[in-house]
Amino acid sequence: MSEDPQQQRYKRKRKKNFLKNAKGFGKKGMYGRGSQLDAETYQYFIRILEVYKEGFPSDEEKALFVNNVFQQTEDQEVNCCCNQVGCRVIQTFLPFASQEYLERYMRVLTADLRPFCSDSFASHVLQTLVDVTCEKSLRTDIDEEFKENCRGTTVKISKFLLNNLEDYVWNTYGNHIIRTVLKNLGNASDISEYVSILKDYGNRLLVWPQFLDLPYSELTSGLLQILLKALQSVDAKLLDVYMNKLLNECFTKVSGVGDEMKSDQLPDAFMSKPVVMLFEICLEVASPKLFTQIYAKCFHNRLVHLSSMKSTNFAVQKLLSNCKEKSEFETMFDELSDSYSTILESGHSGVILALAQGCKRLLTKQGSFVQNIMKVYDCYEPDARQSSIVLCLCKNLKYDDLKNHKEEDLQNAKLNLHGTLIVQLMLEYNKPIKIVNSILDIDSTDLKKLFCNRMGSHIADVYVKSQYVGEKSRDKLLKKLQGTFQDLAADKYGSRSFEAIWNVANLKNRKTIMNELSHKDGAWSNTQFGRIISAKIYLETYKRNKEEWSNVISKDSKKDVKELFTDILGT
Repeated sequence: MSEDPQQQRYKRKRKKNFLKNAKGFGKKGMYGRGSQLDAETYQYFIRILEVYKEGFPSDEEKALFVNNVFQQTEDQEVNCCCNQVGCRVIQTFLPFASQEYLERYMRVLTADLRPFCSDSFASHVLQTLVDVTCEKSLRTDIDEEFKENCRGTTVKISKFLLNNLEDYVWNTYGNHIIRTVLKNLGNASDISEYVSILKDYGNRLLVWPQFLDLPYSELTSGLLQILLKALQSVDAKLLDVYMNKLLNECFTKVSGVGDEMKSDQLPDAFMSKPVVMLFEICLEVASPKLFTQIYAKCFHNRLVHLSSMKSTNFAVQKLLSNCKEKSEFETMFDELSDSYSTILESGHSGVILALAQGCKRLLTKQGSFVQNIMKVYDCYEPDARQSSIVLCLCKNLKYDDLKNHKEEDLQNAKLNLHGTLIVQLMLEYNKPIKIVNSILDIDSTDLKKLFCNRMGSHIADVYVKSQYVGEKSRDKLLKKLQGTFQDLAADKYGSRSFEAIWNVANLKNRKTIMNELSHKDGAWSNTQFGRIISAKIYLETYKRNKEEWSNVISKDSKKDVKELFTDILGT
């Protein structure tokens, strides 16, 4: 089985150390890109960022610090915003500025917006300014005049970009300010003026002669994605117009082919990463009717092919994750049923995970999924192999390969993320008995190590919390783990598993656990995590007086039940 390369799609690149680099440039006499700062101001900003990074004892001290910094930038606002380091300082501190200093930056930056909207540094400050002013214009706990000023600033920046859309849609920096504007306007649907401006953006872009070019560029596709999400909350009709236009004029087109597309042909849209990303957002925001149309016209009878391609398997995941009709999901499920091996060998286990999630969410095909997943890992027949399915999934190994990796230390092993998540999902299916039996069949030492694993510890948590795992099965797990509780309690992740098991254990089982833990307790209760556990289970009280401990535990249990009902009833 392959690894999970699709996880790398959203993996963030390691951030360069901004401060370290800035110091290095300063030593070379280079005081940031963009507008020039003098050496003294540059070094001041570096120190400011260092102090900020260390944190503050209180919000009051933080406010004093921030306002002092803004005081130092008086009459240098433009120069600071257009400098690489100055921009970072202003952008970081602007959300915490007092009314006086925020209004000063609102006034300075909106006096002439054009140069800032395409500036590589000041544009970031403008984005932050829109975030801050829009948020404050919605608040009820600030001065009305200040709120109105914030609203006016949001509107001024929004309308300037709207009126100069052709200049900034294709500009990297202007484009990102527009995205920020759209996101904020979409989140402020209670203000009619904001909604009106957002609709104007939508209507203006829709009639552009070059509209069909927008999905094919990463820059403009990203803007459309934000726009569609924003329209979802303010104008369902306009959103449908967009969806229909994209579906009929972009997503279903095939080069050199007429209107009818054969089932073995893929639309051109699937060959373009920016379009596929837009496609995925459309699946998220589509109305039920349009979702069905997208599925029928673009995905039906192509799911296996699309699931096996690096560029399109995410779109299949979005399709499965956003399907709300049981019958529609069942059709998708059946189409993929015989192709789990093909998909997993492509390294796209996220598709299988999305299927597992759909089975849980829509309460359908759960037995079939368990059977399919066992077959793909060669665990279905003979029946004796079925008890290996949990470890096969966790390690992403077929049955025969699992036997060759028996010596691997489960506690420190890098388990398969999607595999462990699928195990957790199947424990929450209506009839999880095969998964329960598979867990209970694991050797006690290996089970302890699995529950001490960063990913494996979550399996313990779901096992004891699932409404479909019965009390007898929880008791069996506790008995299986007897003799391992000290090791669990002393471990970083094992202690989480221990706590999950403890929280559902009855008094009789808790006493059994305490008898084990109270012997040689110094070895585990003095560890970093053991100390936390020993305090939570009142270890010292138990050693001193077992009857007193029972009373304390009983009171705690009643308190937990009362809090549970309070949460449920909302009283």
